[in-house]
Amino acid sequence: MTVSPRAPDPDDDALGDALPRPPPLEDIATTGVWIVQWRDGRGPQPGTALHRWLEDRHPGWARLVDCRGRTDVVSAIKAASWFARDARASPILHLDADCDPDGLAGPERDGGRGRAGWDALAPHLARLNLATRGNLLLVCAAGDGVAARLAAATGDRSPCVAVIAPASARPPPPAPWLIATRRLYHSWRQGQPGLAEASAPLAPVAMQAQSMPEQLHARLRSALLAATGPGRRAAPGGPAALMAALGADADPDLPWAAVPRRLQRYWRALFMADLHPGNLRRFDIDLKSAAWRILQARGLA
Repeated sequence: MTVSPRAPDPDDDALGDALPRPPPLEDIATTGVWIVQWRDGRGPQPGTALHRWLEDRHPGWARLVDCRGRTDVVSAIKAASWFARDARASPILHLDADCDPDGLAGPERDGGRGRAGWDALAPHLARLNLATRGNLLLVCAAGDGVAARLAAATGDRSPCVAVIAPASARPPPPAPWLIATRRLYHSWRQGQPGLAEASAPLAPVAMQAQSMPEQLHARLRSALLAATGPGRRAAPGGPAALMAALGADADPDLPWAAVPRRLQRYWRALFMADLHPGNLRRFDIDLKSAAWRILQARGLA
């Protein structure tokens, strides 16, 4: 059973407002940048140029993986996960490739054009975020729709903490993108956000940070209101279908009364608070109480 779209309920906005919003992103610990470059070798190589620039100023802070196909990209993300786990590091993942709301694109070894969809990359990103203990920042060259697509593909762990990218559906030319990322990392090294500085060479497009907790909160809100709405609240298997819509496992006989506690555990697991209690301060919200009030309003508790 799946939770499908339905007509808007006039009570949804008021009920949805009962769900507290995630805290603002803060205390993100990063230890360097892992550059994954997937570019045609005959054209500009902004990832290589960025790595050289960073290495000249901050030796050892950046690593570069040059990819020649989709499988190389996946392998590079896996390698970052192993590095983060073994070294207790939390590298920024910098994806230097053509990208759009559907995923990344680049050359394959056979001369063709390959694609790596966000849906397919999300589990690998989640493992990297887990290895960084919930500190993964994802930098890519076009941000419109990326965070929402990753949120839709999320299972039991968030694929990152934030997506840092230009607010556009298509990447900028390589030269201004290189200048923007130099400014971004220079600012971060100085302890500043750097979004305004990085935006200048991309004007009129702005560099933005999209919060993954906010995206996942929106998905949870929509799924909970849809699953408990008129015409669905008495459907068999409704609680299990809700959890499945959120990418989580659930007992098919899960009762509505157990949903608030289950949603609280689900939210904490998304951001590794079950493994790293310090993440409670960074990400936690009282979903249990808010979900219980929604169920009461819907006549399910």
